[in-house]
Amino acid sequence: MYDVIIIGAGPAGLSAGIYAIRAGLDTLILDKSAWGGQTILSAEIENYPAVATVTGPDFAQKMYDQLVGLGGSVTLEEVKRLDLETKTVVTGSNTYQAKAIIIAAGLKRRTLGCRGEERLTGRGVSYCAICDGRFFTGKNVVIAGGGNTAMEDALYMSGYCHHITILCRGDRLKGEEKLKESIDKKENITVLYGVNIKEILGDQMVEEVLLDNGKYLKTSAVFVAIGYEADSTFLGEPLEMTGEGYVVAGEDCRTNVRGVFIAGDLRTKQVRQIVTAAADGAVAALGAADDILKM
Repeated sequence: MYDVIIIGAGPAGLSAGIYAIRAGLDTLILDKSAWGGQTILSAEIENYPAVATVTGPDFAQKMYDQLVGLGGSVTLEEVKRLDLETKTVVTGSNTYQAKAIIIAAGLKRRTLGCRGEERLTGRGVSYCAICDGRFFTGKNVVIAGGGNTAMEDALYMSGYCHHITILCRGDRLKGEEKLKESIDKKENITVLYGVNIKEILGDQMVEEVLLDNGKYLKTSAVFVAIGYEADSTFLGEPLEMTGEGYVVAGEDCRTNVRGVFIAGDLRTKQVRQIVTAAADGAVAALGAADDILKM
């Protein structure tokens, strides 16, 4: 029996862990893969207060080191089933119980859903420029997307890829002006507007893409950067959720189930940034601590 179980070890989960441990709670943090969440996919973070610039992996490591310094850790086990009424968490290998649960599972990257995408994933189709970009040093690649992630990926890879083509389905790039200005200055980045990928082609590896305007474009890789969607398939009743899979809660991070909190990008909110995820984690942990104190 733990005081609190935190599901997810991104900025929201790690922040919740730091605050929970400092509040004297016996805390278990679970994640199915690694700590850091989506931050480890970021080449550079420049909008976190008091930190002018830092790589995503370094930021994640610093948060984790702070947790460890307080005596915490992250247990790498995937949550398979939840009983929110009894606060029971079942993973692939263990069953845990707590007085409170903080869900900080976050989001996952969207897929294109086009022909050839699934077959060639890992063979030229990637969802992480930081992870796989350098495999295509000196090559021509395409990035599907038109927001901050697509621009950040393009700028990151522009230092070692021969040429990068951003395929933007809209009539303009949407995101920070600073990123747009940097894109305009790069001679090896081209932006094509009003196009989508209809099919990804190749025998053993990606060789070209067919666009919805009927044109073919030779490429060694396709990096997908078209946003995120809720990673909430393991959740369900009695938790109140939107049709898109986001958990309904206000700024106090309290769900409709007593003792269950939601923190980070999976919560219904307008702004989804690292700083707001970390804030949610703190709010949820302090709320859980207050509830447990009153038990």
